[in-house]
Amino acid sequence: YKRQVLHGHKKWITYGQIADVFLLFAQLNGKVSAFLVERDTPGLSMIPIAGMLGTRASMLAELHLQDCVIAKENLVGGIGFGLAPIATSALDIGRFSVACGCVGIAQACLDATLAFTSTRKQYGTLLKEHQLIQQMVTDMITNVKAARLLCHHAAYLKDKGDPATLMETFIAKYFASTAAMKAANDAVQIHGALGCSSEYPVQRYLRDAKVMEIIEGSTQIQQITIANCGYQQA
Repeated sequence: YKRQVLHGHKKWITYGQIADVFLLFAQLNGKVSAFLVERDTPGLSMIPIAGMLGTRASMLAELHLQDCVIAKENLVGGIGFGLAPIATSALDIGRFSVACGCVGIAQACLDATLAFTSTRKQYGTLLKEHQLIQQMVTDMITNVKAARLLCHHAAYLKDKGDPATLMETFIAKYFASTAAMKAANDAVQIHGALGCSSEYPVQRYLRDAKVMEIIEGSTQIQQITIANCGYQQA
């Protein structure tokens, strides 16, 4: 074919408000194929998405395509290459990126908690002296280290081109996102009422961590996929 006309819409496009080029998937001759669509393509419009719970700097947008004419040169990888390997590879990189971001959130929660509990007193005693606080801090430290090592391992396999990378990124995303959510929840709890105020950053970490449990495959999807892979390898 010489050109393709695309119709449809897609929501939740990260940085959709500012991106110059979009990688879109559509049916071509009954097969899912990938296309590069430039921002100034006639018929392409972007609607900003506001009011998000977290990750508010991601500049989400909804794309609408109405009679968008796409040249043959903008077809990526050939007809039918949309799902595998293009979408599979893109989603794998997305999961890995989210996992690494979750490590950052969990680390930020730990740093904020260590600083707060080292100066805040309750009835004359520093919060860090309370055993229940120490238990939550211990979980943060352990989970941050474990999540970071899982991400490093996935990155190592990815650099080697090892096919096991796919499974490892699922594991890293699952563990890191749940670790970030627990760390953020505990950090807010430790900060008390102050943790619910914009005066302290932990409330933002909690909102961001919740989003991380959903994007690039929800926690439940990760669980199902990891379990299925485990049974296949047994």
